[in-house]
Amino acid sequence: MYKDNYAGRLLSAVAGSVTGYGQLMAIGFEMLGNPIALTDKTWKALALTSDIDIPEDAQWQELKRDGCLSVQTVTDGLRDNLAEKLERSNAPFVRSGGGSLCRRMLLKVPINGKLAATLTVVEFCRAFTKDDEQKLLLLGDAASALIQRDSAKQFARGLLYENFIESLLNGEPPDPDILEERIRALNIGLKRNTYVFVFDVTGYGPQHFSITYMRDILEKMISGGQALIYDEQIVIAAGLTHIRDIFKSELAQLGTFLKEHNMSCGISRRCTDLSKLRFHYEQALDALRIGLRTDPGRRVYPYGEYVPYHIAEICVHSGKSQKLCHPALLKLIAFDTEYKTTFTQSLYAYLSNFRNVSKAAASLNLHRNTFVYHIRRIKEIMEIDLDDYITAQLLDFSFTLLKYNKTLTFADRHCGIEKEN
Repeated sequence: MYKDNYAGRLLSAVAGSVTGYGQLMAIGFEMLGNPIALTDKTWKALALTSDIDIPEDAQWQELKRDGCLSVQTVTDGLRDNLAEKLERSNAPFVRSGGGSLCRRMLLKVPINGKLAATLTVVEFCRAFTKDDEQKLLLLGDAASALIQRDSAKQFARGLLYENFIESLLNGEPPDPDILEERIRALNIGLKRNTYVFVFDVTGYGPQHFSITYMRDILEKMISGGQALIYDEQIVIAAGLTHIRDIFKSELAQLGTFLKEHNMSCGISRRCTDLSKLRFHYEQALDALRIGLRTDPGRRVYPYGEYVPYHIAEICVHSGKSQKLCHPALLKLIAFDTEYKTTFTQSLYAYLSNFRNVSKAAASLNLHRNTFVYHIRRIKEIMEIDLDDYITAQLLDFSFTLLKYNKTLTFADRHCGIEKEN
């Protein structure tokens, strides 16, 4: 039987002094007669039958070319509940489609009952047979043993990392010398320019795929990020050169992904001292809470952009918002309400565009002369000098207070105001 023929060879591959992934794939190809890939839980290739080329199979080409599946390919799998099937199944199953021309037989490779890797057999050289499932189970046992042997240090390091970051998020004040020693020991590249990302995952529902799987996908999407599950949310501490690196290359893609899966994310300001990671974690939470209140459709909320609304929140909770709102602005709003005019909208566009008449007029699709008339009438109604810096700042903050209070809702920072129904 095939067990007698291959079990000893698989055992030798696992027990060998050298990493036996390549040997395992060679034996697996001999057993199953089809190309095989072993990928970790983030779909990075640990090994595959590299001498087999499947030109029309995009997934196989990605593994051979890039050493991993692309984010788009993985998210296509999420939509097909692939993660859920892998998490729940202890037996091989066959999958068709998913952007691949060839059928695949997949098997979860567990460690301590949890998904550690996936074995994927591609139906390319010959059709699947009834015996293939049992053969793949045998190969899966060997792969699990090999991963545990070769990755014990890696898994231990991951656990130490999570415990370290969790202690910082708990606000436990570390001794500076001990902190430096642990950073060096864990080789954590988070000493400078660390940003904390907090993902609200309550909206998508765990029935689609596990939070741990989503954690791994999000970690893959954010360069320099290390993820963990903390307080029923996904938290990523990412060491970046500058937050603009994320904005330029990844935030648009991240926002689209979060919208598809009904999630949101708050991002802290830069943290340069890991002992203050809890403080920046709370910034990300504040950004997430306030952003969801003021811009619910945006999905990604950097704290730096929501500081004025955080101040407004504090004012509202102290009961001082009415007192702090400029009375001249309330007078203008009352005028618009009585006479059905839109001067408040024009004032907001004027202040948002740093009192640049041409840009403000363009943002509202108004002729420049019409907008100049609006500004003249606003000054007459409010009886104040809009060119005074302090007055302009107070008016701008008053708008922030009103928006946070939802007295008025703003269509866009540069497009004016809409009255809330």
